[in-house]
Amino acid sequence: MIMFENLLFQEHALEQLVSLAKEKKVPPALLFVGPAGSGKLTAALECARVLSCEKEAEWNCECTQCRCHRNLMHPDLLLFGPREFAQETIVTGEYLIGKPGLTSYYAFVRSIRKLLKRFDSVLWQGEEARLSKAIPSIETCEELIQEISELVLKKKNHALTVAVENAINAAAGLESLVPYGIPVFMIRNMISWAVLAPSAKTKMIIIQNADAANESARNAMLKILEEPPETVRFILTSSRRAAVIATILSRSRLISFDSRTGDQAREIISRLFHVDEDLQNINSISEFFQNKSPYPPKVATRDAALFIGALLGKTMKENPGLSGKYAIELASMAQCENVSALSILRQVSDKTNAFGAKNSRFANSFLVFMRAVSQHLAHIAADPSSSPSLIMYVDRLFSKLREMNMQYRTLNRSPELMLEAFADILGEQYESRI
Repeated sequence: MIMFENLLFQEHALEQLVSLAKEKKVPPALLFVGPAGSGKLTAALECARVLSCEKEAEWNCECTQCRCHRNLMHPDLLLFGPREFAQETIVTGEYLIGKPGLTSYYAFVRSIRKLLKRFDSVLWQGEEARLSKAIPSIETCEELIQEISELVLKKKNHALTVAVENAINAAAGLESLVPYGIPVFMIRNMISWAVLAPSAKTKMIIIQNADAANESARNAMLKILEEPPETVRFILTSSRRAAVIATILSRSRLISFDSRTGDQAREIISRLFHVDEDLQNINSISEFFQNKSPYPPKVATRDAALFIGALLGKTMKENPGLSGKYAIELASMAQCENVSALSILRQVSDKTNAFGAKNSRFANSFLVFMRAVSQHLAHIAADPSSSPSLIMYVDRLFSKLREMNMQYRTLNRSPELMLEAFADILGEQYESRI
């Protein structure tokens, strides 16, 4: 019996999962813990297929249940939670364009449907108004999947390239609508769905990055983990075991996923995506995906450093009590580059096509930039040389960032408004160029 054939270089986790599946002893809740890109979601989706299979759960089984799971269209599967790699659609899209065929088509479709699963109507009961913003992009993605299928079969490669590019852009627009964290309404809707009978044998609920759930969502999750229905299995994933609360740990069977070596990561990338580019400088799957981002985190990190440095440079001149080694380094960097906070924001707006307003591929760029800003502020707060007044100032900036993130996520604020919010921090006026 061959299972989990697509889970590479995770022998320890593989051995445990195969043993549980063969002995039919999969517990009600599993917790997969390991670095981003270690195969946790791959294993979770394969576990869902194995538990639903009508036959012997062979890798290439053609039973109805297995076909539905491989296409991520099974009615007994829920998948939600923060995504690890929004760039997967870009990577698999390049694979399909470069090497058209059923294998590359399958990889691309799965990458799109992993995203579409976040917008399953089951999860959005009572939140239809919020879901309505995503419906046009969802419908576009589904229509393009059908079109791409026909183009692959007919080997119309030029038209295929256009359709794939359109699908990537539609998916990028959806990425910005994926909820921040794990909303409690999704947990409650998941519970209502879980208690209903499955269409086949087993319902599978996969919650990625479960540690991102807030207290209300965690409390709601605990209730069903304490007394799960017999026909339901839960798989929670996390890259931060320490962030998973003890009560969830105690109710889950822990399976650890190891970090892959650089050689292993490069082999996986080559085998799964058939890339022609030089991978020698790639040391992890996370790094490979991030480099494929239209606005890579490395670029965002440098832009954020200059932005914070310019902001601090001005503020520290006005208040000598604000001091700290890392903060001074950032301020010196911005001074050497002769940039202001507003000029950096204009540069970022240009790089990201107005934070995605002019090109949906950059729809997630504002969050990438804000995440990089938060990381620099966290470094300042953790710097033992930072003065108490500097830490208080950083706390105020963190509060403003959280407020802006919330407004952007929930109110869908425009890039122009986001830039104006930044300008409010500086007390300067920003003339919109969008």
